[in-house]
Amino acid sequence: MNIREFVDVNDKDFIGIGKMVFDSNAEWNIPHLHYMVDKTSSGSYEATLLEFGLVSWAADKNDSIMSLVRQTHAHILSIIERNGFEDFIKIVDDHVMDDYWRQYRKFDFILAKDGRDLSHELDSQLMRAIKKMLEEETMISIKKIADGNADKIINEYKKRNSLSPSTLTFNELQEAA
Repeated sequence: MNIREFVDVNDKDFIGIGKMVFDSNAEWNIPHLHYMVDKTSSGSYEATLLEFGLVSWAADKNDSIMSLVRQTHAHILSIIERNGFEDFIKIVDDHVMDDYWRQYRKFDFILAKDGRDLSHELDSQLMRAIKKMLEEETMISIKKIADGNADKIINEYKKRNSLSPSTLTFNELQEAA
């Protein structure tokens, strides 16, 4: 990180913004999480989650987003297993992503001009694909620990299904121009 103490976005070529929502049956909810996708100078795609500063790269835009969802899901589960909700507050009370947030708000308002802001786009084929992917990964994890111990299996199932994505949206910026 540079001396400015926040991540600079001047070299980013943002192509879109998005939002992901996880449903949780815990005693508290995970708020909507926001991400941005930029096309790197090498031609790959970088998806960045603003709240936690998580970053994912892939050759394909959708793959970078799906990888970011997987990473976010695992990150949330690890925090829940450790100290819980208070850790979320510590993480998001950091201003390191302020430049990203400025750009995100600007793009969301540009999209809102045509009624395509993220608040009005709440379902997608990508979301259904991500749900299927996470269900498959959950079943694989359950099978790995299924060595005859039903309590472990049930607890793992409950833990993983206590947090499931419910909404993921992504809007291309070039369409708004």
